[in-house]
Amino acid sequence: MRNRIFVAATAAFVAILGLSLAAPLAAQPPAGAPGGQQPGAGRGGAAQPKPGYVRPPENSGGLYPISGEPIYKEKCAACHDSGEDRAPTRQEMASKSPEEVYDALTVGIMKGMAEGMNQDQLYGVVRYLTGKSPTPNIAAAPDPNICKTHGPLKPSGPQWNGWSPKTDNLRYQPNPGIKAADVPKLKVKWAFSYVGTKNTAPLIFGDRVYMGSMSGRVYSLDANTGCVHWRYDYRGGARASMTIGKDAKAPSGYTLYVGDDRMFVRALDAGSGKELWTLKVDDHPVGRITGSPSLHNGVLYVPLSAAEESQGNVASYSCCTFIGKVVAVDVNTRKILWSQKVLDETPKPTRKNSAGTQMYGPAGGAIWSAPTIDAKRGQLYVATGDSYTEVDHPASDAIVAMDLKTGKIRWVNQVLAKDNFVSGRINAPLGQMGPDYDFGSAPSLVKVAGKDMVITGNKSSIVYAMEPDTGKMIWQTPKLGSGGASGGVLWGQATDGKKVYAPIADAPGRGRPGMVTLDAATGKELWRYEAVPNPNCNVPSGRCTPNHGQAATVIPGVVFTGAGDGHLRAFDTATGKKVWDFDVAVPRDTVNGYKDAFGGHLDMAGASIAGGKLFIHSGYNGSAGQNNLLLAFTVDGK
Repeated sequence: MRNRIFVAATAAFVAILGLSLAAPLAAQPPAGAPGGQQPGAGRGGAAQPKPGYVRPPENSGGLYPISGEPIYKEKCAACHDSGEDRAPTRQEMASKSPEEVYDALTVGIMKGMAEGMNQDQLYGVVRYLTGKSPTPNIAAAPDPNICKTHGPLKPSGPQWNGWSPKTDNLRYQPNPGIKAADVPKLKVKWAFSYVGTKNTAPLIFGDRVYMGSMSGRVYSLDANTGCVHWRYDYRGGARASMTIGKDAKAPSGYTLYVGDDRMFVRALDAGSGKELWTLKVDDHPVGRITGSPSLHNGVLYVPLSAAEESQGNVASYSCCTFIGKVVAVDVNTRKILWSQKVLDETPKPTRKNSAGTQMYGPAGGAIWSAPTIDAKRGQLYVATGDSYTEVDHPASDAIVAMDLKTGKIRWVNQVLAKDNFVSGRINAPLGQMGPDYDFGSAPSLVKVAGKDMVITGNKSSIVYAMEPDTGKMIWQTPKLGSGGASGGVLWGQATDGKKVYAPIADAPGRGRPGMVTLDAATGKELWRYEAVPNPNCNVPSGRCTPNHGQAATVIPGVVFTGAGDGHLRAFDTATGKKVWDFDVAVPRDTVNGYKDAFGGHLDMAGASIAGGKLFIHSGYNGSAGQNNLLLAFTVDGK
């Protein structure tokens, strides 16, 4: 799993995905999806994919449309449930990586038993057993646009390092190198196509831009041309934003830290991509790192989440045992300093589900976003997810403050109790299900008129401001929309200290998708952009919605927000007037040899801006097919 370039796949699997061993991946594979199912099938036919769209073999949420449980019971249970003939039990297989199980089924000892299974079914079985989707062994051909020279890093150059330019998580770039008056002139300077359905935020470090994806690839590109300085390949994937820090042990003097969906932290030399070390920070079977690790004074604060919510229809899964936590890693000694759960309780047996599987609780409170550092007070803030069970979880749907040195919890402000949510029915909490109004947004530590505040929005569509010393509520808005499981403020607000810019991811017809701007001192609504369905949406999957789930980015005078219709828009921060609107889903040629490469809808990490350049990922959750685009914008494309 830790090799820099993983081994080649079988020719058969390569052929299934439409891949070439000698050329870049085809941007427009043959029409049709693995297993013959097109997006939208069984969902009322609402999504109409564009010609040439292929549903990708994995989506980085770990979900796959085929349930693996009945397939396992038919083909595998007779031997593996009992451990017959020394066969590993289902519990033993659950402790293995999804790649180990997938390889056993496709090229290993269980290949004969898996004969006739298509990719949907293979992924379903692996997902059922391990809780995660595998990263297949795809042949890693060299990139066609390797940079001719690889100069030294330029740490004094422009930066967007991590989820936000600083660990206060404002998502505000005070020195963008782009004037507000020039924003309408932004044009694509170059585009780069890469495998993956979800991705990290673009990280800008001098004249390089770093990105990773759930395909198990991390790139260092030249920010000016898009040529490849290096690529690091591994079995796994990442969508948590990365961070770079000074490191005397690294050949280049700087280390890039990557948190992946297997709960490994990987340290790479920022200059060469050489792996320096890896550390597994937890061992929960369905745990992952989704929020960006935050680096401060030689300590990497790693937030942990888990996919237990999606195990709701796996009858044999003992739900739920994960509690959100932060792990502090000393990057010099490469050791864990402390590991702190947001709730100091151990899940205990509660009841059995309809299949007789033991259930546990309390559980949940996953941390989906980046920790926010408050050096002055010596504490960090994290925002937590919902509860997974009917057992009370007083730190779910909350903002939690921890001591930077010890992890000790200083205060908890829970904004909604009993928000108990697990998808599916078999493992669902007893009683009324919660509305899934948890936090996916990182808290912003912002000084407003001389007073520090912790400001965060959540999926209820409410934005909250709290006192950093006590957690006491300063103000909260009324509901700014309908909210919901994928609604409200989904991935993050931005603030310049005067205003708070909150994208709303509500579904059209049931809420108010768009952008709401608030007075940072009072929470009063100042202006709003009301999004409407786009009749000319170019998102290849056909899933075109006006929801604004992507985190906002603000520069002096202009705020940027991306939407599910594939449009990146910019608004005047004073008036709300739209000053720029760009369709990132329109096919375009790329610097690494793709013709008419698809982009897709915009979600999760928003625009990264520094040094006169704006970088954005186009495509999320398979909306662009097997590949996404990284787009680099400059004024007039120069």
